[in-house]
Amino acid sequence: MSPPHTKIAKGQRTVEPLRSAVQFHCKVCVEEKLFSQALSLLISSLQAGLDTDSPAFLPTSPYFNLFSTLVVHPTYNTRTNNADKKSESNAALRYLRNVVEIVGAGNGTLKNAFRFDGPSRSDRSKRAKTRQADVVDASGESSLDSPYAGLQSVSNRAQDFWAVVGWAFNCSVRHKARWSRWSLWLQLMMDILEEDLTRATSCEPDEIADSLFAHYLSPIGEGRNNRRRVMRAITADGTTKSMAEFGEIWKDETNPPKKQDDERAPKRQKLDLEKGQYGDYFDEESEVEDIPDQVAGGAAPAGTRRKRRSAGRTDDADARDGTYDMPSDQGGEAAGVEAFGGMESIRLRQRLLVLLARISSDAPHLFAETEDLFDLFAEFFRPLPLDVFQQFVTPQTPYFAPDLQASFNAMLFRPLLGSTTTTGIITQKIFEEQFAANAAMNTSLEDNAKVSLLTESLLRALWSTKLLSSDFSRLGTVVEDGINARNDKVSGRKGNAKRSEAEAHARQLLKCSSERLRVLVLVAAS
Repeated sequence: MSPPHTKIAKGQRTVEPLRSAVQFHCKVCVEEKLFSQALSLLISSLQAGLDTDSPAFLPTSPYFNLFSTLVVHPTYNTRTNNADKKSESNAALRYLRNVVEIVGAGNGTLKNAFRFDGPSRSDRSKRAKTRQADVVDASGESSLDSPYAGLQSVSNRAQDFWAVVGWAFNCSVRHKARWSRWSLWLQLMMDILEEDLTRATSCEPDEIADSLFAHYLSPIGEGRNNRRRVMRAITADGTTKSMAEFGEIWKDETNPPKKQDDERAPKRQKLDLEKGQYGDYFDEESEVEDIPDQVAGGAAPAGTRRKRRSAGRTDDADARDGTYDMPSDQGGEAAGVEAFGGMESIRLRQRLLVLLARISSDAPHLFAETEDLFDLFAEFFRPLPLDVFQQFVTPQTPYFAPDLQASFNAMLFRPLLGSTTTTGIITQKIFEEQFAANAAMNTSLEDNAKVSLLTESLLRALWSTKLLSSDFSRLGTVVEDGINARNDKVSGRKGNAKRSEAEAHARQLLKCSSERLRVLVLVAAS
C-alpha cells in the first residue's frame, strides 16, 4: 500500500520544463495574443499534482517576462475599457503569484525573467530581439514573437530596476490609476526579492551575490553619489525633479482609455497598397510600434522635451481617470502621508529599506557598510515632512528589527542635534546620556517634534529588547528633562501666518509624543 500523499510546502516542488506539446500550444496562443488561453494551460500545468511530490512544469523565462509586463502595461489595464484585456492582465498576475507560492522565488527561470541587463539602449534592443534564442525549450522553439516579451517588456523599456521603482512611487503621488497597477507589480517583486534573498543568505556566502536583489544593485557602482540614485528612487515623491529623473516607462502611459475602445467599433479603413493606404494593419496597439529613443529612467535625447500631458487634456479629465497631477514641489507643511503616496506606498518603501539593510549586513561589499547605509538613509529621511517622517521612525507595524530601528534612529539624531552620536548597540546609559534629554539644535517645531519621535522610538526599542535596567527613577527624570527642553526650545518661537496650520500640527504632535514617552516610562517601570 502506497503512503498517503502530503501537500508540498511552498517552494519545495521540483521544476521541470513544460512538455513540448503544451509549450508549443502556449507559444501559438501568446503570439496570437490569446493570453487567456495560454495562461489557462500554464496554470493547469503548474497546479497538476499539487498534493503529490510530482514536479511543477514551467515555461521558459520569456513567458515570465511577458506576463510580468502584461500586469502593468497600460494597453491591458489603464488605457483600455476592454474587459477581456483587463482580465488577461489580472490573470497574468495570478499566475505569477501562484508560481512564487508553489515553486518559490529561487527558481532560475523566474529570476532570469526579471533581470535588467545593463544601461545601454542599443544593448537592450539587441537583447530584446535575441536573448530568448539562448533559452531553448524542449520542443526546440526559442523566442516569443510578441512585443511584450521584447521591445515593450518592462525589462527592455526601463533603464534598470531603480528606474521602475522611482516611476512607480512617482505614480503613487501623481498618477493614482497607474499606481493601482504598479503597486501590484512592486508587491510581487518584493515577494520574489525577499524570498530569494532569504534563500541566498541561508546558503553559502557567495550565493548572496547571485541573488536577484544583488543583481539590481550591481550596476549602481561604488561611491555615495551612485548610491544616492537608489535612495532617490525609494523616496520618489512626484515632484518636478523626481519626475524628470524617473519618468514613464511607456510613451503616454498615463493617458486615459480611448473612447473607441468601448463606445464604438473603429471604422474599417480602406486597404490600397499602391496609394500607401494600409488599412488597419498598423493601427492596432500603435503605442507598441511608436517607440521613442528615450529609455525610461534615462536622460532624454538631445533636442527633445518630455510632454507633461497630452494635448487637449483637462484637469477634469485627469481626475476622472485617476491620473490627476498633484501640485509639484509641495511644501513640507502640506505634504502628509497621502502626498507621499499613502500607506501602501510607504510600506513598499520600507520593504526596500529592509532589503538594503540585509545586503549591507550580510554582504556589505555588494553595496555599503551598515553604518554608511544608515547615514545615507538619514540624508534622505531627515528632511521628510513630519507625518511621513513619523511613519519611518515610529511605524505602527515595525519593519526593522528593534536593533536596526535603533541604529537608524541614532543616525537620524545626528543632524537634528548637531552632534556625533553613538552607533551600534544602544544601552539605557547611552540613551540617557546622549539622546533622552536633548532638544533640537534650533527652535523649529518640526525638528523638535522629530527629536521627540526619535526619542520615543529608541525607548520603545530598549523596552522591547529588554535592555532597560531597574533604575527607572533616573530614566523618568532624564525623559522629563528632554520633554521640558524641547518645550522650552519652541516656547519663544514667533508665529508665522503662512505656516500657522503646519506649526499647530507639529506642536500637537510634539505634545502627543511627550505624553507617550511618559506612559512608556510608567509601563516599563510597572
